[in-house]
Amino acid sequence: MITGATQGVGQALAYEFARGGHTLLLVARSKDALAATAKAISQSCDVEVKFAVADLSTAEGCASLEQALQRHGLYADMFVNNAGLMAAGFFQDQDPAKLRAIVELNAQAVVDLTRRFLPGMLARGRGGILNVASMEGFMPVPYQATYAATKALVLSLTQALAYETMGTGVRVSVLAPGAVLTEMHAKAGAEYSRYVQLFPVMSAEDVARIAYRKFMRGRTTIVPGLFNRFALFFRRFTPNFLLVPGMGWLFRVRDAEGNLQMPGNQQASNTGDGRLNTGTSSGESPNPPA
Repeated sequence: MITGATQGVGQALAYEFARGGHTLLLVARSKDALAATAKAISQSCDVEVKFAVADLSTAEGCASLEQALQRHGLYADMFVNNAGLMAAGFFQDQDPAKLRAIVELNAQAVVDLTRRFLPGMLARGRGGILNVASMEGFMPVPYQATYAATKALVLSLTQALAYETMGTGVRVSVLAPGAVLTEMHAKAGAEYSRYVQLFPVMSAEDVARIAYRKFMRGRTTIVPGLFNRFALFFRRFTPNFLLVPGMGWLFRVRDAEGNLQMPGNQQASNTGDGRLNTGTSSGESPNPPA
């Protein structure tokens, strides 16, 4: 079972598990996208692919996955917590409902669903859970503070559960990719932030291929990409009084011309060259995607 399976890393992981011969239950909010993805994977990989429509930011949506498994006569041998939501910009300007949704989907749903399906795996003495976090979970990230905090929870939870389940036959792993070539950054309004422009950006397919291989081998923490592994190594020796300002410079929201986003209570600022720079609301790109 894979959540957030209709695009990006979730969809790429679905293909990897299908190539491994696994029957799939795909989960997302769009029925049309799920149906199209299920059909494409089934035809390409010759495996059985089912799907379930669910809003995992709600308790009802999480509970519906157990019902979906029963309805299709399946059980969760492998479970991938991939569904996620991101917002970028000044924390005080972001929509409280959006912030709640980020916490509920990125953190609360991961705890809920892991608790639902881990006991069955332990009883069977086999299976695995792959939680998808982010490199941002290893550090405080200004302008994506809530997203990074939820991913820190996913990292901590997974690493603790990996220890608790040692010797049970069940693997619990966490995937922490860096920047990935998906629509998430644009949807969050961060497509012009420096980290997207300067960091190496991996394809979802490359991330999924590495994640699947290392997950099946039982690796607890999976950081794909040489640059990301070097960055994580150097992070260990970087004090927060240097790290946080650096992350703030990299993650500050900018427009297509490189102008900084201003806080909501600062309606306009002079850029220094006579041009007027008007701030946009957090989480909204000045040039929203079509």
